[in-house]
Amino acid sequence: MRIMHLLNHCGKANGHVNVSVDLAHTQARMGHEVGYGCADGDYLELLRGAGVRLYRIEQPHRNLPDFLRANWQLLKAVRDFRPDVIHVHMAAQSVLVQPHRLFGRKIVTTLHNEFDRSAWLMGLADRIVTVGRTGYDSMRKRGVSETRLRMVQNGSVGSPRLPLDFSRAELKHPAVLTVCGMHPRKGVVDLLHAFASLRPSNPEAVLYLAGEGPMLQDYKDLAEELSLGASAVFLGFCDDPRQYLHAADIFVLASHADPGPLVIAEARYAGLPIIATDVDGIPAMLDDGKAGMLVPPRQPEALAKALAQLLNDPALRQDYAARAKQGAERFLVERVCRDMETIYGELLKKT
Repeated sequence: MRIMHLLNHCGKANGHVNVSVDLAHTQARMGHEVGYGCADGDYLELLRGAGVRLYRIEQPHRNLPDFLRANWQLLKAVRDFRPDVIHVHMAAQSVLVQPHRLFGRKIVTTLHNEFDRSAWLMGLADRIVTVGRTGYDSMRKRGVSETRLRMVQNGSVGSPRLPLDFSRAELKHPAVLTVCGMHPRKGVVDLLHAFASLRPSNPEAVLYLAGEGPMLQDYKDLAEELSLGASAVFLGFCDDPRQYLHAADIFVLASHADPGPLVIAEARYAGLPIIATDVDGIPAMLDDGKAGMLVPPRQPEALAKALAQLLNDPALRQDYAARAKQGAERFLVERVCRDMETIYGELLKKT
């Protein structure tokens, strides 16, 4: 099968990119012919090393010359690669591929974030893949037929972006960890307030926050205002979160919205007890609360209560660690690739 992936870029610290790179690299390893079109990014050499054919396609910005240039680059790439399926991961490319759909090319889009204003553009395809139920329902409300909708749960375990071997970080214990982008959607303010309320009863606990983003300095300032001091450690961006996931005692994700966070899959595979908010695709990734504790979003008090339960009860932590690990093999990248193969195959049978 000849599969071409399209994005604006393939830079790090972007969930869309991580999913696409995992797919393209693994599909090539599984014997498919794979192309990848984007402007630039960190993972180009990794993809090239796997035999993925790279095509430079500029980001189609809002001015006409850029849009026409991107169209011309895409046309040349499609003529050269001759894909059976074009798999689009960002809305701008969904617009670019429409003429190719009219001429019989099979188009698949993955809706990574249904709350983006441009999400409706992802519905302009032969198959629209959502990573959770909320995205599926969102596209149905936009008028997309169920015959064109499919769900494929995210999974990043065994990612080719990460080396096989890694070293555990040295953390102080009990260590509470979050790995997320530093922006409001991830609920970091809630987590900081929840953790601050726990300090009197759990003075030895340390909160580690791995990630970067536009609000990083604001969150550091808030931690200072809450007098967290050395109890809140900002780790910045990390290429390999496993070094922290396999060293921490509790994992927390306080998101306000999150269709299918890859870090939940990674935390489960690491066997960490998990606390996460009951939003979007998170409950399904935690087996509706069986594999982790679910709390309401935007409620620091509820988050603090769940944290206190795990911090103060080692047996409960061990129980939730075992629950997280059970069944976590479904988050392997290979499973995601097989699910995508099925969707591609549906389209190609019709030709």
